[in-house]
Amino acid sequence: MLRSPDDYLSDLELVRALRRGQPEAIAGFVRRMNCVPLSLAAQNARLGRPLNDHDIEDVSQEVLVLIWNKLGSFAGLSTLETWVYRFTSFELMNAVRRKRTRQRVGELDADPAVQSAPDSRTRLMEYEHLYRALDRLEPVDAHVIRLKHFQGLSFEEIGARLSIPVNTAKTKYYRGVEKLREFLRKNADENA
Repeated sequence: MLRSPDDYLSDLELVRALRRGQPEAIAGFVRRMNCVPLSLAAQNARLGRPLNDHDIEDVSQEVLVLIWNKLGSFAGLSTLETWVYRFTSFELMNAVRRKRTRQRVGELDADPAVQSAPDSRTRLMEYEHLYRALDRLEPVDAHVIRLKHFQGLSFEEIGARLSIPVNTAKTKYYRGVEKLREFLRKNADENA
């Protein structure tokens, strides 16, 4: 669903009404937060499903509580769903890390000679390096890359969502990808 910049203002108005306790705002907010479990499930699938359905439900609850506590910081600079996406990404990665740590500790307790699978640890570290590299990019470039790869939007949809020309969206994407490659190459060289 493409949204206009005016929708950002209506999202800010929704949050303000929600904080005042208006019942229609509460109902609208609850309906809009259906994006949380969907976003978590999609991101989990992209990571190879390290969390099961029960874990995703737990993380959804944690994210919803976090969002509720942070509503005062919503400035209306993006849609509510875009603002929420950052919380879902961060909390999902934290849950994956916690689960991997528990698994490693459990394996070590069971048999000290057994180590956790290097493939899963390596893969998780690669994702962490990717997310850290994304955070080092210009915010707009990183946002375009996330929209393209994490949400599967076309350049036309990205341009409409960010109110920029399609060619500008492409330029920001390709420039960001090139910088991302440099960061990842540099990280790989340092860890070699």
